[in-house]
Amino acid sequence: MENMESEVMNVMPVKRKDGTYAVRLCLHQGLFNRAAMQTVQEVMDTFGLTDLRVTTGQRLNLEGVPADKIDSVLESLGNQVEKCPPGISVCAGGALCKYGKQETREITDRLLAVLKSNAPYPFKVKSGVSGCAMACGLSFVRDLGLVGGAKGWTVLYGGSARHRAAPGLTLAKGASADEALDLIEKGLAYYKENGKKGERLGMMVRRLGSEAVLDALT
Repeated sequence: MENMESEVMNVMPVKRKDGTYAVRLCLHQGLFNRAAMQTVQEVMDTFGLTDLRVTTGQRLNLEGVPADKIDSVLESLGNQVEKCPPGISVCAGGALCKYGKQETREITDRLLAVLKSNAPYPFKVKSGVSGCAMACGLSFVRDLGLVGGAKGWTVLYGGSARHRAAPGLTLAKGASADEALDLIEKGLAYYKENGKKGERLGMMVRRLGSEAVLDALT
C-alpha cells in the first residue's frame, strides 16, 4: 500500500439545511492515514466539533461546522476544492482479502484517471471496483462496475441503486485491465453523446433500451 503521509487532504464544504456546514474529506480509495487523522482530531478539538460521518462513497464528512467558522476550518484541514474527484467504491482486493481474485488498487487509480480525462458528463458518475463476485465495492449497482474473476474483469454498465434498482449491463467477462478500461472509456463517450443533462447512466440505458446499448458498445 502506498505511503500517503505527505499528501495534503482535499476538502469540500457542503451546506446543510440547518445552516451549518459539513466538510467533506476527499479520501483516496477510502484510505485515512495517521497524519490526516491527527489533523482532523486537532481541528475538532480547536473548533469544538463532535461528529465525523462515514459516507457511502468511502469519504468522511466533518459535520456541524457553524457558518462563521467554516473558512477557518477549511483552511486548517487542507486544500479546499469545489468538487471531490469522481466517486469510486473499492474493496481491499486480492492483495489483502482472501476472497479477492484481482488486485483493485491499481485499476482503481487508472479508472479514476479515465473518469477525469473524459469529463464532464451529463450527470454524476459513480463507479465500483470489486476484487471478486461478492462485490463489496457495490459494482453491480454503480453507473460503472468492475468485478474481478479468476480470468480477468467483468465490466458492468448502467447499474442503479435508486428507486428502480437494477444491476448494470454486462459488457464483457474475463477482460484484461486494459480491455476493461478501454471499454469503459467507450461507454463514457456513448454516455456523453446520448445522455441527457441530469440523466444518470442507468436512466439513459432504460430510455434507449438494453439491446441498443449493447449493440453500440460490444
